[in-house]
Amino acid sequence: MSGGEAKFFSDSRLLKILMDNIPDSIYFKDSSSRFIMVSNAHAKNMGLKSPEEARGKTDFDFYAEDFAREAYEDERRIIETGQPLINKIEKIVTKNGTIRWVSATKVPIFNDHGRVIGIVGISRDITKYMEMQRQMRLLSSVVEQVSEGIAVTDTNGKIIFANPAWAEMHGYEENELIEMDIHDLYERPEIARKLENEALTKGNAKGRLGHVKKNGDVFPTLTSWNIIKDREGKTIGIAIITKSLTDIIRVLRDVKTLKSVEER
Repeated sequence: MSGGEAKFFSDSRLLKILMDNIPDSIYFKDSSSRFIMVSNAHAKNMGLKSPEEARGKTDFDFYAEDFAREAYEDERRIIETGQPLINKIEKIVTKNGTIRWVSATKVPIFNDHGRVIGIVGISRDITKYMEMQRQMRLLSSVVEQVSEGIAVTDTNGKIIFANPAWAEMHGYEENELIEMDIHDLYERPEIARKLENEALTKGNAKGRLGHVKKNGDVFPTLTSWNIIKDREGKTIGIAIITKSLTDIIRVLRDVKTLKSVEER
């Protein structure tokens, strides 16, 4: 490496590049939890125009009391014990009530004599991930309670999820269905495959199809196939929603029988 390159790649230059450009929040604090240096991203998250505005201030200047107190107590433990805090999920609340979720890691800074003189922390924003988790829990709760049977397969037809209604109508426990080939549960798998291909082309398909219970009994259903895609638009699975027609057909037969009796 030439002298010019060595100068360019000095520790201070590399640190500045990191602090100016990395999207995660990075911050250095002294032993009293006062900010010494913060990254551009962290300054922006605190509503500052420049990182220099944070120098000498603490979390109490930017965040709600409860969060600032919790962060301060965590940092006191780090400074007193020398033990890091790794990937703690924090709910950050600003003074104006804005909420963000982060995964925070804080480690002690030691001097040449082995004494903790401060901390360095990095926080990664996971707000979107936490919201996705909340939505997934809500969706899971709904799926668990609906009367229709819902199963999800991978692109090869292996079952990766089945709700209680699907398991019950087929006479299985939920865990028994996982990894099964869903085509083994169709009376005529060739028709199911045709409808799956239609769904792959159009996004969804629907049809009447006999399903096979664990004991071998066949029951009529109205089944729909719905394609599941990832964020890049790639197909990653199929959601199969099934409504048993057994009770409906039984009622129709009873009505027909009753009508025949009345006509005599």
